Amino acid sequence: MFQIDESLHWTDHFVEHGFAVARGLVDPTFCAEAVERIKVLVDDPRPLDQWTVEKPGVFYEKFSLDKSDPVLRKIYNQRPLMDAVHAMHGDADGWNGKERFYFFVKPYDPAAEAKTDYKWHIDFDKQFIPIFFRGFSFFALLTDNEPNCGNTIVWPGTHRTIQKQLMNDPTTEQPSEFFEALQRNLPEPYEFIGKAGDVMFVHHLLYHAGSDSRSVNRIPRLALVATTWRDKWVTEIDPATPNLSPWLRSLALNGAYKATYDERAERAKSDDEVRDEIAAETRQANP
Repeated sequence: MFQIDESLHWTDHFVEHGFAVARGLVDPTFCAEAVERIKVLVDDPRPLDQWTVEKPGVFYEKFSLDKSDPVLRKIYNQRPLMDAVHAMHGDADGWNGKERFYFFVKPYDPAAEAKTDYKWHIDFDKQFIPIFFRGFSFFALLTDNEPNCGNTIVWPGTHRTIQKQLMNDPTTEQPSEFFEALQRNLPEPYEFIGKAGDVMFVHHLLYHAGSDSRSVNRIPRLALVATTWRDKWVTEIDPATPNLSPWLRSLALNGAYKATYDERAERAKSDDEVRDEIAAETRQANP
């Protein structure tokens, strides 16, 4: 397994490897409150080591502009975490403050077997893949975890490889021959293991997967995942530009580039939220 390069600041680690782990950014008190709230949402008050894929089952629930949760949304009240988000964006056009988050529950699976053929992917299946996009995601652990308990697994450096391919051929999609070849030559993976309150930041082009929970102590994965998007989409990048933020530097690893597609318009074809944004702007401009 890949080991974190402790010689790098976590923001530099994100740039170089496509992910970074920052420990203790979220207050354990909030984590405990969030766990109790999730027990209500999945309708299972039992201790977590009694949870299985049979009951309460695997859960993935999204909260966005028209749907929130009074407890889980407090993730945005975690000052150290928000400071880290702003440090990553680092400019006036940073995170737009719109709350988009998910909770993940991956309970213990007594039938799970050790495997290495995870469902590798980036989050743009059978659709246009943006080279620049509009931000990054973070995974916040709500409980302590251990190896093989349904954890997030990432493949360091794949963000650089995938972006280079897209620069050479912006029409590349997933699946394709490129991604099939990439899967046969992946680097050593990293499994996100930590304590409640630890956070992993993830590049939008980083290959990742979720494992099955077969941990020794029957620990499920409980995590909050959030996107930190900005309103203004990046259309070009030049690594020679002074004072680029860590996130922008992660987009400049393959040199200067100007998008040949309107990434926002292409994204609107498969994303209702982006389509609604564009429609609202059009109505405002043409009342």
